Amino acid sequence: MLQDRGRAWARAGAPMIAALGVSLAFGIGVVRAEENSCQFRNGPAHLGVQPGPAPANIDGLAWKVSLGGPIVASPILCDGVLYVGAKDGGLHAVEPATGKTRWRFVADAPVTASAAIADGLAYFQSDAGTIYAVRTADGKPAWSRKTGADLPFMNYKPGVDFWDYWTSSPLVADGVVYIGGGDGVVRALDARTGRVIWTYATRGRVRATPATDGKRIYVGSFDGAMYALDRADGTLAWSFQTEGNSDFKIGSIQSSAAVADGKVLFGSRDYRLYALDAQTGKPAWIAPHKGSWVIGSPAVIDGKACVGSSDWKVVQCVDLKTGQELWRVEVGAPAFSSPAVVGQTLAVATLGGLLWQLNLADGKTVSGFGSDGRLIGTAWIEGGAIYVGSENGTLYALTAEGK
Repeated sequence: MLQDRGRAWARAGAPMIAALGVSLAFGIGVVRAEENSCQFRNGPAHLGVQPGPAPANIDGLAWKVSLGGPIVASPILCDGVLYVGAKDGGLHAVEPATGKTRWRFVADAPVTASAAIADGLAYFQSDAGTIYAVRTADGKPAWSRKTGADLPFMNYKPGVDFWDYWTSSPLVADGVVYIGGGDGVVRALDARTGRVIWTYATRGRVRATPATDGKRIYVGSFDGAMYALDRADGTLAWSFQTEGNSDFKIGSIQSSAAVADGKVLFGSRDYRLYALDAQTGKPAWIAPHKGSWVIGSPAVIDGKACVGSSDWKVVQCVDLKTGQELWRVEVGAPAFSSPAVVGQTLAVATLGGLLWQLNLADGKTVSGFGSDGRLIGTAWIEGGAIYVGSENGTLYALTAEGK
């Protein structure tokens, strides 16, 4: 299957670039001390800018391991350990150089949320709505807290709730865990104890991961609204209702927001990419995606906001100030994952099983990798390697030269 995917990549007009000798060993195990960086989108603002460096290309397979269940969560590399959840119910701590498992914590349900790592604890949520904190040293539990039952999917067309792929990942900032629930509630919890600091109830499932600019928490809901909540007490600063469409009349939001340049950027199932004024919640610009969901979170760097589309099957970069399209490139399959970016390298995974490495400046293909299964989670780029999980249960480490 791996070879078949590689041939499919070549047929798509994306020839592989020859290996340039970037070693997986470089950068592996380096302790990264930046506060709040070891979490989804590599930071509380969710810009998607990864630690790097990126490999020159991803022609090489350094290793692949099976974790025993489909992987839709995004891996997180922190202090020399790779953390990733899987539908086997486990949060796995993996050696980034070899793929060997250090420990596995078994939750009460599949784990489709990404972990956040801070102060010796790994925080994550199971599909049953249980929020966990486990010790990074040995995977032993520190605390857990249950949320309520999932609210209805809130779609116009019946039978599409299987597109609800993941639960909200935690945002950890200054000793507080912020997280959304399928019960529609956004929670702020004490990171050491799990004690509830505040809650805010929306009218739909909250699958997006909260983001912050330090003052407010920004999070979207399946009720089609983006909420700005006071970080200290959870009071509502403003809310913005997406425009909606014939299939999703209330514009369901699964995309996690990015906060940059005074704007809150996110996608919606109503076929639009939004940029709101972070202070007022009023639209700065709205970029149409022409009949295509925008599920992933935009990556923001160098005055650009870049995101993938589902049915449009493209990756698009727009001007951060105006929303005007700078470039778009076809990727052959829906892109539910969020782009990851380092320097001039943009990595995007697709449901077609391909991981694209694109040039940020113009979208031209640098290289790519064909997996054996659909790629739904976001890749992590660090130490000259790219890590990504597949729905076939395999975790991959990709470099320029492979083994």
